[in-house]
Amino acid sequence: MSLFDLTSKVAVVTGATKGIGLGIAEEMAAQGAKVIVSSRDQALCDQVAADLDARYGKGQQIAKGIACDIDDLGSIAKLAKAAPEVWGGVDILVCNAAILPFIGPSIDTPPELFDRILIGNIHHNFRLCQALRPQMAARGGGSIVLIGSEAGQTSSPMVLAYAVAKAGVAHMARCLADEMAGEKIRVNCVAPGLIRSYSSSKTLGDDGLAKIGAGLPLGRVGEPKDIAGAVIYFSSEAGSHVTGSTIIVDGGRAYLSAPGSTSLDDVKPGTSYN
Repeated sequence: MSLFDLTSKVAVVTGATKGIGLGIAEEMAAQGAKVIVSSRDQALCDQVAADLDARYGKGQQIAKGIACDIDDLGSIAKLAKAAPEVWGGVDILVCNAAILPFIGPSIDTPPELFDRILIGNIHHNFRLCQALRPQMAARGGGSIVLIGSEAGQTSSPMVLAYAVAKAGVAHMARCLADEMAGEKIRVNCVAPGLIRSYSSSKTLGDDGLAKIGAGLPLGRVGEPKDIAGAVIYFSSEAGSHVTGSTIIVDGGRAYLSAPGSTSLDDVKPGTSYN
């Protein structure tokens, strides 16, 4: 059996119908997991789940759509209640859904959006983790992967609230890892750089992404599968002795140097960034 095999595991992936989340859900299914696909749009969740069934199910249902809005604490509670009922429990939780409603000078951040960014990205993900914790503990442990951001690891003043929130997500992974270790629940964080997705492609275009990628140490922007690989590592036997850690997946931009390397501060408003 491969160290990365997820057969018999049940995974919940939020924000799973586009971009990074979709890439994670696809790779989870490819590695044998049953996947609960979640985003705000129930019809889109159902569509992605049906596609995963067709591609990876071998005639069996291996995906289920359950809508959830990370902005809404009540919606999160419903997901936490419904998810374990689908296949009798949850082994893996990937908190990918994120909120970034403002890009611009930090002083111009509307107070209500500052609060929304912190609450949605930190507090609501915390509640989801805690709500699914008993299910994981009852199954002998599990893996929680929080999707942070390179912005939370570097200076990113044009998305200050988001950067602070994602820094908080990485630290929350460390704190929850400490708290849940006795229950054999590992908690880690993946921090993506700029990733090619529906929104980033629409905003920057292929030429724009190629130009940004050429300035990175590894010479390209990230793809959803790059993030999915790190998530699978944390979720599988391969990462069974790792908890409280953050992996930065950004082509080397955060800590290496290359001419023309970019950050969120170089990305114009409207770009979706995890």
